[in-house]
Amino acid sequence: MFIRSIHLENFRNYGRLDLDVGPSVNIFYGDNAQGKTNLVEGIYVASSVTSHRTSKDSDLIRFGSNEYKVSLDLTDDDGSNCNLMASYYTEKSSLSKGNRPGRLLIRDNAPVDKVSEYIGVCNIVIFAPEDLNIVKNAPAFRRKFLNTLISKISPSYFNLLSNYSRLLVQKNALLKSIKPNYKAENVDPQLDFWDFSLAELSAEIILKRYRFAKLISDTAAKHHGSISGGKENLSIEYSTIFGVVGALETFLTKNSKYDEYMGKGLSESDYGRIKGILSDLVLAKLKSVRNYDIDKHVSSTGIHRDDIIIKLDGLAMKNFSSQGQQRTAALALKLSELEIIKMFVSSTPILILDDVFSELDKTRRLSLVSAMKGAQIFITCTDKNMIGEEIDVMQGANKAEFYRVNGGEITKEA
Repeated sequence: MFIRSIHLENFRNYGRLDLDVGPSVNIFYGDNAQGKTNLVEGIYVASSVTSHRTSKDSDLIRFGSNEYKVSLDLTDDDGSNCNLMASYYTEKSSLSKGNRPGRLLIRDNAPVDKVSEYIGVCNIVIFAPEDLNIVKNAPAFRRKFLNTLISKISPSYFNLLSNYSRLLVQKNALLKSIKPNYKAENVDPQLDFWDFSLAELSAEIILKRYRFAKLISDTAAKHHGSISGGKENLSIEYSTIFGVVGALETFLTKNSKYDEYMGKGLSESDYGRIKGILSDLVLAKLKSVRNYDIDKHVSSTGIHRDDIIIKLDGLAMKNFSSQGQQRTAALALKLSELEIIKMFVSSTPILILDDVFSELDKTRRLSLVSAMKGAQIFITCTDKNMIGEEIDVMQGANKAEFYRVNGGEITKEA
């Protein structure tokens, strides 16, 4: 798949932009704070709904406006055309219904009710300086990386996350409403309902997260070994509610189902069996901390606190690694994202390199671009002359296109 044209309206520093782009390598260069990153962020939002830079949609709206619109005209690998448009509006927008903020998604000129029916149409892998957060910062960054990857491949997973979040909010609201000296016989039935529902969803989410964490570990280790010359070993471990991973691994080993689970997936009967085992374990854990949760008015345990532990030679990188090692690990993780999407999705992902070349030495840059042959690529940089040998590796049959970005204005070079 490739993008034919990009359209931004009231997005970041762009009032209006309509830009045709090439099917191969597109390089956007210019001084800092001119709109290069805003442009590729708009591309990413149009395909994935969310931004890689902020969780607040209101941050994306141009100052003085009440909504933004970002859209892409696309051509799939089979030659068919399609389009995507994502918009977010405030309560002051003319698009607002009932004076509430909201989102509007359109696919092929028809409104889309569910985000899960929108994401995955155009898969984009983005490499940005923020990727270091995956390795060195809080678990939320690693959960987002894992959730985003799985959602691109399995849109139904996004529905699982949405339903879980909705139930968790309702359970937490109940916990906050419970007064001191509460009567257990009045409260426990309500919490039983929320905990049972959360446990059922948790089991399904855990089954997907564990599988993809294993895939990430295998593929990232391979890429890391190539970049580092095999001097260090990268590994990934999925961390969730105590005892759950052990139960899953015991089931897979005892029943000789690991290869099936990692490959085509479990049969309906085996999936039902392990889902029931995991759901029961999660429910028991939620009940065991109920008094603590009531006292603190918060859900202290659950998959909303999951993590993936990134290790280098057996040590957690968050605590024991240099910035150079973290950068290499982040690059390996993003390359694994690219490879895994290719495993499951027929159309070629689109790639964005947002101001990353200046952060990488030549060896890492070439390792990165060698995995990108045949894909459409968007690159932002301050100096177009710094990209030489890499372009020859990436561009293939179509020549690279250069665009000058200055103050939200984009000029294509002849």
